[in-house]
Amino acid sequence: MMYTSLFSAQSDVTFTQQYHTVRLFGVHDQVPVSHRFLLKTENQSLPLCFDVTGDVRLKLLHHPTSELSVHGELDSVTNGGFRRIVIQLNADLYVDVEVNKITVREGSRMTHHTGQDPITAGSWTIIRRDKEIDVAGGDTHLVILIQGKDAQSFLWPVLRQQSSDSAEGILALNPVYEEVPQTPTTKLRIKDQEIDVTRANAADYSISPPLTLDCWLLSADSALQRRLEAFIV
Repeated sequence: MMYTSLFSAQSDVTFTQQYHTVRLFGVHDQVPVSHRFLLKTENQSLPLCFDVTGDVRLKLLHHPTSELSVHGELDSVTNGGFRRIVIQLNADLYVDVEVNKITVREGSRMTHHTGQDPITAGSWTIIRRDKEIDVAGGDTHLVILIQGKDAQSFLWPVLRQQSSDSAEGILALNPVYEEVPQTPTTKLRIKDQEIDVTRANAADYSISPPLTLDCWLLSADSALQRRLEAFIV
């Protein structure tokens, strides 16, 4: 059984986000939250990064040959992140992960877990530790990190191992690019398409404590190589 680092063959994703409130004639106008995601790349000069606006629900992982799906609900606070990560193990078995509790729903039966005792859900095992939650079954291993402190804590998923090369979702992306030489502006070539990029930075929440990395900023559609709406559920 081979374990693959997300910093090499598997891409990883992280984000930063900003939130602003503007007072105008006694009324608060809220600028939408912008979440910045980081896509780690193998043997490239810089990772890619892109922004997603709003507290949307994203498709993080899906195995077409199985019933496994992982969705994440983005928060809408300043240092947000994912407030919930829902893992569908099969048609009747779900694991709902929040910062302070884990809920397992099997058919009409629901159990809530707040301690660190191992949880068995079908053929899967969920183990909660102080700052991370391990979810493992078959050849798939997902770690959900708990970043931040106290009321400002949030979730961030890291795919340690997957069983299928045909997996879909943001966690399964493995972007490859090359820099286009001798152009007035910085361009990357991704799948024969030349894309304008700018140098920016993003927090890498796949490690603890997180680091800030330089990255090539481009549109979400260009980074994902399909429309962002395809990843919103």
